[in-house]
Amino acid sequence: MPVPTSTPPTPQAEGAIALSVIVTTHSEGRLLRPTVRSIAAAIDAVQANGDSVELILVRDRPDAPTRHEVDWWSARSDLSFTVRVLDVDLGESGASRNAGAEASVGTYVAFIDGDDLVSSNYLSDSVRMLRGSDGRTIIHPHRVISFGARSIVWEIRSTVHGDVDYKALVRNNQWPSSSVAPATIYREIPFRSLRPGDGYGPEDWIWNIDTAAAGIAHDVAPETTFFYRVKARSGVNVRHVQSILPAFDFEALRNALPVRPPTPTSGRSLSPRSLGQSAYRKALPTVRRLTRRLTPEERARIYTGVRRAYRTALRLPHHRMTAHLKTAFEEASHLDPAISWTAFDYETLELWAPRDDGYADALEQALDDLRDHAGAIVVVPWVGIGGADLVSRNYARALEASPEFGGRTSILATDLADNTQRELIPTGVNFVQLSPIAAAFWPEQHARLVAQIVILSEPKLLVSVNGFHLTRAMERYGTQISDGRHVFATLFAFDHIGPGYPVNPITNDSEREYLDDLTGVITDNTTTARLLSEILAIEPPRVQIHRQPAMEQIPELRRDSRAYSTDSFTAAEPFRLLWPHRLDKEKRPDAVVAIARSLRERGIPAKIDVWGQRVLSGHGDHLMKDFAEAGVTYRGPYSGGISALPTGDYHALLLTSESEGLPLVLVQSLLSSLPVIASGVGGVPDIIVDGETGLLTLGPDDTDGFVDAIEHLMTSPDDRRRIIETGYAFGVEHHSWESFTSLVDETLIRP
Repeated sequence: MPVPTSTPPTPQAEGAIALSVIVTTHSEGRLLRPTVRSIAAAIDAVQANGDSVELILVRDRPDAPTRHEVDWWSARSDLSFTVRVLDVDLGESGASRNAGAEASVGTYVAFIDGDDLVSSNYLSDSVRMLRGSDGRTIIHPHRVISFGARSIVWEIRSTVHGDVDYKALVRNNQWPSSSVAPATIYREIPFRSLRPGDGYGPEDWIWNIDTAAAGIAHDVAPETTFFYRVKARSGVNVRHVQSILPAFDFEALRNALPVRPPTPTSGRSLSPRSLGQSAYRKALPTVRRLTRRLTPEERARIYTGVRRAYRTALRLPHHRMTAHLKTAFEEASHLDPAISWTAFDYETLELWAPRDDGYADALEQALDDLRDHAGAIVVVPWVGIGGADLVSRNYARALEASPEFGGRTSILATDLADNTQRELIPTGVNFVQLSPIAAAFWPEQHARLVAQIVILSEPKLLVSVNGFHLTRAMERYGTQISDGRHVFATLFAFDHIGPGYPVNPITNDSEREYLDDLTGVITDNTTTARLLSEILAIEPPRVQIHRQPAMEQIPELRRDSRAYSTDSFTAAEPFRLLWPHRLDKEKRPDAVVAIARSLRERGIPAKIDVWGQRVLSGHGDHLMKDFAEAGVTYRGPYSGGISALPTGDYHALLLTSESEGLPLVLVQSLLSSLPVIASGVGGVPDIIVDGETGLLTLGPDDTDGFVDAIEHLMTSPDDRRRIIETGYAFGVEHHSWESFTSLVDETLIRP
């Protein structure tokens, strides 16, 4: 750390000066003039009580206008207080504040940012309150009034009066950056040094959390005012848009600021304000869903209008101009006329107050559920049916079985709880379901929640299996999420929208900068691996192919199955085909109808049974009618892989998808001694070698190709048996549990 330099202080013992006022500067330039003028008036009020004060101007990599302004103040000889200049080369506000605190000689220290203003009674009243406290108190201004690009009023709450609990502080910063406290507190708990490029902050919010968790009280000096300058194009309010809190002691904070039980209403009727607030909270999730696709600026305008209409309808006053506030406005506006419009409109301004929207509850629930089980986290939307769900269970099971993460592995499901089948969670793996409260959050807020869960639970390894919520969080907080941990994302295949447009959560961010924060991208087939390189410019070794185990226990080759043993077929004893997939567009269940009709037209004695979850909407009922008309039997949904189905009763399995990664249902079929006829799309040729481990068609619309393959398996029993044996051997060799766990250990646990 560079050695700070400063103008030397007046020789005196520490404590002889009552108050050190520290102003950190960087690029405030001429805005520093009204700030220091307001501070000078506040210092005069302190000195009127007989106390001495010093002003320390910390210059941290200042631009030329700021350097000039600081020199102008330090050169003045007409001030009643000492001005010292501390030059540092830190490039970070927390470290600058710490340097100022270390250089101070006052019993108390006050921090004020270089572009804000304070009321003249702020410093004197704060010192008076501190002298009457037990020494473990931090004082803030009573109200914060924003001016400039935005004008709002913020009434500050106090822990001394029980107005703030840990949930409120986790959701919103409860106190402004300006504070006055004993110098010993700033030295005992310094501000964290948060480099801007790391994306953590704001430094005053995390300092407020750290001090509150240490049991230090945060109080307010009544009728004091802080004027906070809001800049449209720069400043702390813009820099912190994508910042997030670093790890902190959540348990200590919870113990220090517990939630107090609500005061009983004793049967009193609710006021119009209470009824209105209740209706507002109930309507909020619906409004958020309806405005989800709007920009943050558009949503802000809508919500501001709704709140104003709500206040007008209930005739709720905003706030009144007190005598103290009128004096503060008059003083401040003469120092900086930018405040005048805010003062003029004061009684119509929005009164901002931190609102409890359930964020802290969702965060707390996830952290409590992850406690002691967050060494490795597999992030998924849910755990149900389908290949991706099996993949997530594979990784969780393999990590739980490892010495590194045994007893410390969790699955975190971030979406619809009803889609998860709890009985599928591997033994020993901790399962955590994100609170349904989060479903009502804006996408930006949801992303922040997921990122904050990761940062506070501090896993060493994250594996995202189709975890689109984590992908969205990575787009915004990739640097912070990957800080100190390995993060892997999966991409098995591209889904499609419209007439075949490829999509995947990993590709949704048009800039893709967050991809640099990933340790690697995992796929299960060579086709997708090649596309990752061609589309996303991700090269080996960051693209890794993991062949997935399809079954926990591989059965013996079944020579007693119908697929292996039946030699001839009739209308009474037809060739039975299994189609076990979700009924969605990409699986192309409509191709099954076309195949069934062609089989009937050609007089081939074959019947198709469809098993799978009905996820189609709109045309779902029409599809069921088409199935019935074509002679296809829909058997219903199933779970647990095709081993849960009577595979021994079938003669072959069909896959008619228009896009796939490496569908594990095919591997399961091979290991179940059931031959496969599949569309030759995506990663399917990695498993099905035409004529050897199965039969391939040109795609879902190759109806003749499917029917020809079915007829070939029916009329060539020796060839069918050879394909069954070759496919089974391939599945055993390439998709065993042992080979998979070895790969997980090599590439994920010890990358």
